[in-house]
Formats: sequence, structure tokens, C-alpha cells
Amino acid sequence: MAVLVRKLEERDIEQIIPLRIALQKVDNLGNLGSEENTLIEKTREFLEENLNKDLFMFGTYVDDELVSICGLIILKHFPTVGDLICKGGYITCVYTKEEHRQKGYQKKAFEECLRYGKELGIMRYKLSTKNPIAMKMYASFGFKEDSNAKKMKMEE
Repeated sequence: MAVLVRKLEERDIEQIIPLRIALQKVDNLGNLGSEENTLIEKTREFLEENLNKDLFMFGTYVDDELVSICGLIILKHFPTVGDLICKGGYITCVYTKEEHRQKGYQKKAFEECLRYGKELGIMRYKLSTKNPIAMKMYASFGFKEDSNAKKMKMEE
């Protein structure tokens, strides 16, 4: 069994999309409704516009099959006393195919994502999850729960 972790490229978009859609199904309790084809097309457009510009994706392949993905979105901000690099990272699209979970594949993609972020000078990251298993992995990398972080959604 050959395991390879690498930064994903434009040629990988069609392999990324099914994993991203599967993640959306998990997040929406299995229901994407009649919007699935629209979501697929919008995901493709987003990847084509942003991949390797301000979004970097990493994947773990097992025997040439993409089984796990992890994304890093570069967030730009004003300089602060403690951060003159003016960049932060947002971890997104953390997903492993169900049949490949609990084998360390996501951890490999996550490590590569953080390593690449470090190359870019990023020292601060944000992420969001409700998954207790994911929280445990993030904690193993030093991520801590932030009780001050708040989310708001504007009503339409």
C-alpha cells in the first residue's frame, strides 16, 4: 500500500470535489436537497478561481486514491505589534473518506498543511468544528478552544 501526501493542484480539482461534497453532507446531516449539482458546480468554480492563490489544499493518497483533504485559506490583516507578517491561516475542508478514517491519513494532510503555512510565515490559525474526534486531533497539534470566538449569521 503506497501512501503519498502532497499539495493539490488544478489537475486534482475533480478528485477534490467529491470529498468536499461529502463533507457538506456530513455538515448538513446528509441533506443537500436539490442543490447538489449547483453546489458541485460552485465548488468547481471556487477551486478554479482560488486554488494555489489564497487557498492551498493538501491531500493524502492511498494507492493513487485521494482519501483525505485539508485546506488552508490565507487571511490578510492589518499589522499588529505581535504580528507584522499580516497573514493568518484558516483551516478548512478537513475530511477523510469514511472507510479510511482512524488510520492517520488526515493527520498527515494536516501536518503538511501546517508545514506549508509555516513556510509562508503563518504562525496563527483559526478553524471551526463541532466534531469531537477532529477536536482531539487539533488539540494534539496545540490548538485550543477559544471561548471568546463568536459567530454571527446575518439574517436575510
